[in-house]
Amino acid sequence: MVMGDLPVETQLLVLGDGPGGYAAAFRAADLGLDVTLVSAEARMGGVCLLRGCIPSKALLHLAEIGAMAAEAADKGLDLPEQPPAWDLERVRDWTDGVVEQLTDGLAELCEQRGIRRIRGRGHFVGPKRLLLADADTSSIDFEHAIIATGSRPAGLPGIEPSAEGRIMDSAGALALADRPERLLVVGGGYVGLELGSVYAAAGSRVTLIEMADRLLPGADADLVEPLHAHLEHLFESIRLETRIHSAEEANDRVQVSLTGPDGSDQATFDRVLVAVGRRPNSDELGLDAAGV
Repeated sequence: MVMGDLPVETQLLVLGDGPGGYAAAFRAADLGLDVTLVSAEARMGGVCLLRGCIPSKALLHLAEIGAMAAEAADKGLDLPEQPPAWDLERVRDWTDGVVEQLTDGLAELCEQRGIRRIRGRGHFVGPKRLLLADADTSSIDFEHAIIATGSRPAGLPGIEPSAEGRIMDSAGALALADRPERLLVVGGGYVGLELGSVYAAAGSRVTLIEMADRLLPGADADLVEPLHAHLEHLFESIRLETRIHSAEEANDRVQVSLTGPDGSDQATFDRVLVAVGRRPNSDELGLDAAGV
């Protein structure tokens, strides 16, 4: 492998090391190809493993255990504390451990297959060359390429999450900085419902708004109906056909302006989670130069 200012040469370039990228890289290496895997992340697994599916499912597992404990208490099995108290620091340590174990396993599988890993940001400058930024090598020449760069949270104009603020995207919500007394979830898709359920199980009073006339607009309505009924008991409020127009942070609170079937109103929350969908990470890859 030639590093530095000279290009790396590879049969197959895989851009992105999430579930799509690493699965493709593993399969190609098993078939005997020389494979180079490029990602800007320090650890393998992509959003799904690092800041998405895996940590959210781990937290949902804890929420389910808490629900089972409450059900047991209703049936006469008294447990020490109801509802179970969430020690956020220990919960974070546990979910971080789950993620670390899986990422280390992927790295080991990658090494066993002889896959070359390069950390950096790629940009196509032709159908056979990728330029790299923030990497130990300047470029990669390849015969074939697989683009598996995943997605990032979509935002709302004028309502931007920040690392320091009280307006969060899904990654910020999974970090469990605190347990907000009142949480507004913007978006009735699976991300909003999962994370809203986690915070409700941890003791937050959750209000969820969705601009469509039902939750999970893309799912079968017959399946959504029992889920909606369950969430009505878990959440403080579910407001359909409702939009958020503004969100202003002040004094550790967020003042929001909402419009729904009954008109406009304002409300105050401790945190706001924006979960209105995701957008692909393909806008800065130079796809035109690659012929895509």
